[in-house]
Amino acid sequence: MFTGIVQEIGTVKKITRSSALYSLEIHCDQVCRDANVSDSIAINGVCLTVVKKESRALGFQAIHSTIAATNLKTLVPGDRVNLEGALRVGDKLGGHFVLGHVDVAAKLRRCAKQKDSWQLEVELPYAYRQCIVANGSVALEGVSLTVKKVLPRTFTVDIIPFTFEHTNLKYKKIATSLNVEFDYLLKRNT
Repeated sequence: MFTGIVQEIGTVKKITRSSALYSLEIHCDQVCRDANVSDSIAINGVCLTVVKKESRALGFQAIHSTIAATNLKTLVPGDRVNLEGALRVGDKLGGHFVLGHVDVAAKLRRCAKQKDSWQLEVELPYAYRQCIVANGSVALEGVSLTVKKVLPRTFTVDIIPFTFEHTNLKYKKIATSLNVEFDYLLKRNT
């Protein structure tokens, strides 16, 4: 379980695809120092297991169904990813409960600079309309955010400058896919 508070932006070093597995090597500092082999780490909101640790890099593996359901399939070396280690008993819960089980990879429709913030508009697949409410929580790329508006085909979130600068959301281009995890508490009631 995670909180949606990104600890570090890592960089994709290497990707290896085989018929059975997708292997990913991420360069990072803080998260690498704190991680051990077998730990769970959220990468762009996707919970993966550390299978290898080097001095400044972590290795992960994913099965093809995980890759197919997320935007990890679009990663290339050099891409920046949001990283968060798993929540430990006694840690502060700064965001909201994020499981690391992405519901859908949805397209970014708009990214607009507001007076004191940024606003993202993300497509809302019909199947997930019951899983989102204004002022509720959503995780985009593993970032805990508050839903501003729910529109017929999209939803918006407002992002403060600190969050925008300290996550990979600042690198996202229009029409790219964002990993979306809807609030677990709302999913349980639908």
